[in-house]
Amino acid sequence: MPTYVMSYFTERDESLHLAVSRDGGYSFLPVNEGRPVLRGSVGTGVLRDPFLGLGPDGRIHMLATDGWSSPSIVHAVSVDADLNRWSAQRLLPVMAEVPGAHNAWAPEFFFDHTTGRYHLIWSSVVDPAVPAEGRDWQNVGQDHRIWSCTTEDFSSFSPAEVFFDPGHPVIDATVVRDGERFLMAYKDERGVNETSTSHKHILLTTFDQPGGPYEAPRGPVGPSAVEGPCLFRRGEEWVMIFDHYLEGRYGAVRSGDGAHWQPAEVEVPTGIRHASVLALPD
Repeated sequence: MPTYVMSYFTERDESLHLAVSRDGGYSFLPVNEGRPVLRGSVGTGVLRDPFLGLGPDGRIHMLATDGWSSPSIVHAVSVDADLNRWSAQRLLPVMAEVPGAHNAWAPEFFFDHTTGRYHLIWSSVVDPAVPAEGRDWQNVGQDHRIWSCTTEDFSSFSPAEVFFDPGHPVIDATVVRDGERFLMAYKDERGVNETSTSHKHILLTTFDQPGGPYEAPRGPVGPSAVEGPCLFRRGEEWVMIFDHYLEGRYGAVRSGDGAHWQPAEVEVPTGIRHASVLALPD
């Protein structure tokens, strides 16, 4: 049975927190007595939306959001298997060369078995007309799209380009391999920040190669308003967890085929925000 490691931040402490599940992904218990295992040391000094994944060196790589209006993302590499020690943090200026780029939110990466490269994905607003300082990032939805770059070694990166644009604002994309295809969950960012909104929910699509073409979206999966979807395997099923960010709680659904979903049981630490889950062999 794999060990599941959950990474997350909290509103009180925008740092890397970890929780572990040893019962097959049903209950996650915080480590380090709930205190952060890593604090931000570059850029804005915060680590929002922390994501963990296995890199080409076999070590665990972390990506994180560098605040509300930074065009860079934070990167660090685990030094030990217990995730207690990390390399020096560095800023990856993924959107620095894109005119009018204001932010780079919720970075993740996935391995493309068709090319042998890793795809970094994140959400960005590109608008030269209105500066970042004039935006209410926390309360008003912005015109985000999903952007991407690729790397083989996490040292050099291709130029950023649009990865997914369905013709309306989207954020928080997460991609997993599902057989010979890829499964992507993302948040439809239209609507307003109210639980009765017509959007602000999770949609799904599939594709054979990064960049598309993409199948017509399916969903919504779960209610409104939710964000930060994460997909992981639990036995023969997919599990998706998501953040009820207006209500301060988490939800979960499960599916045997990635298309039909029903409520699932997942216990998570209190107060978590934008969690990701990495399954590791024992």
